[in-house]
Amino acid sequence: MVKKSKLANKFKANNTNPERAQNTREIRNVKEELPLICFNFKDFDRNQIPPGQSFEQWQKDGLLSKLLEKLNYVSQCNITEAQQKGYITIYKDFPERSDFKIPQYFEGDVNWAVIKDIGGQKARVAGYVYENTFYIVFLDKDHKFFKMKN
Repeated sequence: MVKKSKLANKFKANNTNPERAQNTREIRNVKEELPLICFNFKDFDRNQIPPGQSFEQWQKDGLLSKLLEKLNYVSQCNITEAQQKGYITIYKDFPERSDFKIPQYFEGDVNWAVIKDIGGQKARVAGYVYENTFYIVFLDKDHKFFKMKN
């Protein structure tokens, strides 16, 4: 009986410690916060129209506002989240079956990618991803950047 009371007193002493209150443990978020996606148009290629289109053409076709809406959604994600949600597909290499050509001013390898489903399944923007920035290079309303096999 003596052993039981000593054990009970030991736990009682720990529970009455004023420096350690119950249910006050802070929850730490160990997941690293990745930066949100941003966009850059510095490499937009106006020399490949067609197969690509201009901003003016997208405006006439009612796609420019849809692009801005999509960019708004995508900009609330980091790269990983945007891929998981299906907003962005990263191809890494420039597609072999494409009506577009790599612009001459590109040097080295970049991670080519598309933002999909802009006002429908066909329209997309093509470009490349570097760190948390998506560089828009082509407007592709006819899905000719990465052509499917016929």
